[in-house]
Amino acid sequence: MEYKTVKAEARTERKKGPTGRLRRTGRIPAVVYGQDQNLTISVDAHEFGNTFKQISESTIITLETPGGNVDVLVKECDEDLLTGTIRHIDFYEVATGKLLRTHIQVHCKGQAKGVREGGILDISLHELEVECLPRDIPEEFAVEITELETGHAIHVSDIQAPEGVRILNQPEQVVVSVVHARVEALEPEAEEELVAEGEERAAAAAETEEGEEE
Repeated sequence: MEYKTVKAEARTERKKGPTGRLRRTGRIPAVVYGQDQNLTISVDAHEFGNTFKQISESTIITLETPGGNVDVLVKECDEDLLTGTIRHIDFYEVATGKLLRTHIQVHCKGQAKGVREGGILDISLHELEVECLPRDIPEEFAVEITELETGHAIHVSDIQAPEGVRILNQPEQVVVSVVHARVEALEPEAEEELVAEGEERAAAAAETEEGEEE
């Protein structure tokens, strides 16, 4: 499991004014929800922004704080809807020897046989919830779908978890399937209306031709 490192500074003021000034200096206020206590910190906006682009929900970040290193997961990022700027971060501390729960992305590999034959790929689960030690967190679940035919599905029970990782989703849940491409059929009433409309247009056209001949 790859770890990312971000430098952090302690902060003591939590009010709106000081946090606003902190942001204007290029830093992001944050809170680490720890095993024993919570820490209020700040991180460099540029450094964390670059790291945030490279990580997933399951990536462990090592925060280098004045009190020592702390391994964390990103719990929540508060982003400005207009600018995309990160305004605040909530981190969750992970203990090295303690089980944790997180979500791992599902990545479908290949093009399904059913899709090649005209079917539609339907991904029901984009991520799986797992329980494991921090060191065992997988990067992703790679699901091979090349031979998946139309009308068939891959379930949670079909996915092999790495050693030390337990998938918490129900075994019968569908992860990905190939379904038939549906052609929308007209309702009987709508079809009759179209036929009647076509007949009316044909009759009108015939009357016009007769008038021109006269």
